[in-house]
Amino acid sequence: MTSAQSPESPLLRPPEYQTFAAACRQLGVNLSGEQFSLLVRYQAELTAENERINLISRKDTSRIFSYHIIDSLAVSRFISGARVCADIGTGAGLPGIPLAVVRPDLTVFLIESVQKKCRFLAQVTAGLELKNIRLLCARAESLPPLDCDVILSRLTGELKLTLRHSIRHLKPGGIMILYKSAGWEAELKRNFRLLARLRLKLDRVETVRLPFTGIERQLVFLVRAS
Repeated sequence: MTSAQSPESPLLRPPEYQTFAAACRQLGVNLSGEQFSLLVRYQAELTAENERINLISRKDTSRIFSYHIIDSLAVSRFISGARVCADIGTGAGLPGIPLAVVRPDLTVFLIESVQKKCRFLAQVTAGLELKNIRLLCARAESLPPLDCDVILSRLTGELKLTLRHSIRHLKPGGIMILYKSAGWEAELKRNFRLLARLRLKLDRVETVRLPFTGIERQLVFLVRAS
């Protein structure tokens, strides 16, 4: 076993509250003990359910806190003024569920069309009693417009499909935030005509170094013209 795989590694177990709260503060999130307890319960349910159905990569089960949850929270400080948010293709509830936990003032639509994933999402959000979550088990393009301030797309599939399926839910002046890694510039260039047609413009890119892993996350902000 290498030192990176040591049982003491934060990658292989949920961190202590103080450790995780300190990491959250680096991202501008003040995490309460109650919120941390909700995240621990979410992690436990996700770990258990991931044994039955493929919600996240099996290799990532040991780093739900140190990668998936902390990555989900990276956007929080940039959407402080938002009131309605949609997580398109949420899958296991990432980033929507962690954001809903730390932002009880934010209404979060979780949009997922795969029924087995929806059953998990319904179970876990009910168990956590997250009143600010609205679960929509449907394809994004089939839903009536949700008039969101913010739309989130974390490491989803082909950009042109994400844009086409999501734009109807973003109100004029709203922001679509793409969680990206290296190569996002080329992806935007390939879709510049579609971006223009949808009246989406690149506003800025925020690079965030994630605590625990040191991964650099690029948050790509697209603004819809008013």
